[in-house]
Amino acid sequence: MLRCITLRLALPAVLAVTLLPVAVSAQSEDSQSVAEAARRARAQKKNPDKPAKVITDETLDVKKGDVQSAVAEQPRMPGTPETPAQPAAAANASAQDSKNASEGDKARAALKERVALKEKIKQAQSDLDLLQREYQLDQDSYYSSPDYAKNTAGKDKLDALKQQISDKQQELEQLKAKLAALPAPQESTGTTPKS
Repeated sequence: MLRCITLRLALPAVLAVTLLPVAVSAQSEDSQSVAEAARRARAQKKNPDKPAKVITDETLDVKKGDVQSAVAEQPRMPGTPETPAQPAAAANASAQDSKNASEGDKARAALKERVALKEKIKQAQSDLDLLQREYQLDQDSYYSSPDYAKNTAGKDKLDALKQQISDKQQELEQLKAKLAALPAPQESTGTTPKS
């Protein structure tokens, strides 16, 4: 029996002694490879392959036809001079240009006013929607209480919100009426870019 106990204790000890160096060497190899990989990664971070490119006005290559250099070019015949000759009726053309410019300014002002009114309508519609949602939530909260008839503060708040909604609806209708009263925008085929 003593021999059996000794064998039971000796066998695990012998196995542990033989397998322990193998496990330790495997672990040291892994730790060395991880450490080596970390060193390599740090070295790569310190020495970037190429510096970051800084873009300035001098380094930009602006070519003919780019957006930055978009200047209206006049088509010309080969062999003709670079600057076209002015016709004799240049005075009449400049008078018409000033007339067209004033009409263009009026059209731009009307367009700006129309856009501003549309923005106001959009904002008023958004405010009205928000007020209606708030009213609905407060109404649900008010009527969910079993003794809502005694809650005068809640009723007053609902009445105030209802009045705000009514005022906002009137404001919205007035803005829409102003927009409808504005003259329709005129389409100008010569000045609008074609997509």
